[in-house]
Amino acid sequence: MKSIVIYFSQTGNTKKIAEAIRAGMGELSGQCDIARLQDLAAGDLMKYDLIGLGSPVWHRREPANVLGFIEYTMNSLEGKHGFTFCTHGIFPGHFLGRVVPALTLEGLTVIGWKNWYCSVWMPEKPKPYFTDGHPDEMDLNEAKKFGREMVERSKWVLAGERQLIPRLPKGREYHEQYPGPGSTDRITLAPSAGPGNTETKQLIDLRSFDFRVNKERCLYPKCTVCIDNCPTHSINLTLSPPLFRKNCDRCWFCEQICPRGAIEVDWEPIAGFMDKYIIDDWFKVAEEAVAKGRLRQLVQPKDIGRNTYWYSVKKPPRLKPLK
Repeated sequence: MKSIVIYFSQTGNTKKIAEAIRAGMGELSGQCDIARLQDLAAGDLMKYDLIGLGSPVWHRREPANVLGFIEYTMNSLEGKHGFTFCTHGIFPGHFLGRVVPALTLEGLTVIGWKNWYCSVWMPEKPKPYFTDGHPDEMDLNEAKKFGREMVERSKWVLAGERQLIPRLPKGREYHEQYPGPGSTDRITLAPSAGPGNTETKQLIDLRSFDFRVNKERCLYPKCTVCIDNCPTHSINLTLSPPLFRKNCDRCWFCEQICPRGAIEVDWEPIAGFMDKYIIDDWFKVAEEAVAKGRLRQLVQPKDIGRNTYWYSVKKPPRLKPLK
């Protein structure tokens, strides 16, 4: 059996999980490749019998480049087996509910999926975060076990044991296992106006926040680190003003890795709204995940960064592109 684990990772969480899955698969199959999503092209996967795909969860769904990869690179894979995995903060969201059917549509028989809580390094998220400290050794051992299970299950399914192919939960059952209120980055900030309530309903849409390029700090064309690492190829700095195209997925990676802090976003309004209206709900979601045994919370609730957001803890460059 020839197998491969494909991953997309910016901060290293998904890469660590992918490497552990590969190690587990290699113990049984004897041979398992691993590759970054962006290094593969159409036709590269035809030689594999078992294909795994993993990425982080963004805005409670799969990143746009992952869905594009499935549609344009993972086609004509009938007769092959596949699995998927994801890393996330407190909201697994719609990732599995969207990616599993997408893989099936491309011909794969999806024999498994799994998700892991991991550290979060988004500018508008509090630090420390609810899921910081993951993936730890226990998570990586779990990932190795998952890799072995995928190889074993693939062999049994090939032998005719098709009852081992899992069923993806739907509706309420899905949302109970993989919580995530919606698949967009639109957040309700205040309750609707009503009797005795003078506040109006406010919404903040992270997609509406514009990037600004500080020309005095930007070193383009000498520096192209933001362009080289944009997962949706959305940045064009040759225009005036610079263009961040509509297909931008608001991962904020360019703002975080710019060595000069030349890409700017006004984070204060977002953080202020979250402090007032959102973070208490996040505490409830994390508490429920712990109570149901889904999350081993390594950061105590009292230590969660109320009023302390990643953008204010460390100025760009907060992150470095993975090699």
